[in-house]
Amino acid sequence: MVKPDWAGVFPALCTVTDTKGDLDMAGMRAQVEANIKWGADGVCPGIIAGEFFKFSEDERMDILDATIEAADGRVPVLYGVSHSGTELAIRLAKHAEDRGADGIIAMVPYFSHTPSKVIVKGHIGAICGSTNLPVMLQDAEDATGIHICPTTYLDLADEYSNLVSIKLEGPGTLDKLRDINRLMPKRVSVFGGMAAKLILQEAALGADGTIPSGCLTDLIGVIWASAKKGNAKAAEKAYAKYKPWVDLFHASPGATAEIEKETLKYRGVIETATSRSPKVPLTDEGRIRLSQILADLNLN
Repeated sequence: MVKPDWAGVFPALCTVTDTKGDLDMAGMRAQVEANIKWGADGVCPGIIAGEFFKFSEDERMDILDATIEAADGRVPVLYGVSHSGTELAIRLAKHAEDRGADGIIAMVPYFSHTPSKVIVKGHIGAICGSTNLPVMLQDAEDATGIHICPTTYLDLADEYSNLVSIKLEGPGTLDKLRDINRLMPKRVSVFGGMAAKLILQEAALGADGTIPSGCLTDLIGVIWASAKKGNAKAAEKAYAKYKPWVDLFHASPGATAEIEKETLKYRGVIETATSRSPKVPLTDEGRIRLSQILADLNLN
């Protein structure tokens, strides 16, 4: 397989719902349009930030269809197929290929907490083997609690030519990025996550891109472009503007989707910031703090 040119800022899209918690397709399309306007290099629906685990299989397919329609070929669409079951993840991967997605993103089976290389390789390998689409492996150890040794990336890439990218997030992100540079340089593209918390360090270590929240993509783009150009002062200045938001995000477990959606609502992109349960509502203090941060950012 020819390795796709995935690089830059690929925001993880929220799944927009109305006040009843039903899918808001107009809101999904508006979010895609806003991110393209803000300079996104690609978009990623249906991953952790999109709360994929709260939506049915049919709803997840509808989310992809709305995203592809809105993107209209202007940027790559990488669709999240993560599922607790291998066969169901494969079904979503086949749907992505049928519908014209540009690639898929897959996590390990997040209920299989046995730290087994066999389970990781079997699940991801089966997904890779089921599709001709390029695959990004999302190593979200902070979310799944499953550690993946970097040599597993190498084994999978050796066996499956369409394993072309790794998304790293969790406590071992920077060490794993160094390991990839050493074990398999240029074999896969590497993206950071965690709402771009470590974007400066990841850029310095040679990451190809970042997958932040899809609500401050224009600001993230300034940070990323400056860092990759070696303009540390500009990158640090832009990150200093962003830091209060990302600090609040990581200090609000259970309310992160609401923070992202409230930010999109503040910017006039979507009408409601509703998230399905289970969730932890943003506190009154957190809501006031978010309003202050967004006002200080002075973004349209």
